[in-house]
Amino acid sequence: MTGACTFSGEGLLCCTGTMLLAREETMIDQPNMAYGVEGVKKYYSIGDTIASMGDPATGFYILLNGKIGVFKKDFTVAEVNARGTIFGELGCILNIPRTATLQAIEPTTVLFVQMTIDEIVARHPQFAKRLLVDLADRLTRTTESWWSVSAETVDR
Repeated sequence: MTGACTFSGEGLLCCTGTMLLAREETMIDQPNMAYGVEGVKKYYSIGDTIASMGDPATGFYILLNGKIGVFKKDFTVAEVNARGTIFGELGCILNIPRTATLQAIEPTTVLFVQMTIDEIVARHPQFAKRLLVDLADRLTRTTESWWSVSAETVDR
């Protein structure tokens, strides 16, 4: 796998420059809960597949500890290690199959949340706002990165 990207305490930096904010200070430690959203804790060993590209998206994840890799075919899209990061949400929001494979790079604990976007908005408006802001930030950074790469290509 090539093109690895990393996640810092400030956010997820992927190969396209995308940033997913992980506001750890608002994640409350409670059994089977994060950001006021209830889920099921799942534990993964190094190399375990959390979700596979093309599988139905039946829920999303919140990273409690560890490190995961996000892969598309043989390409590493990102590595996520910041506690509180929400990932795997796109398939749930858009009701489409998984767009990437998620794999544990080190021993990892996640909170698996099975909830539709309608349920999130109705029952957890603050979490819905967090999701919306994070996705908008990712879109902005991806677009900026795309334009900077495009400009570099034109300058050559």
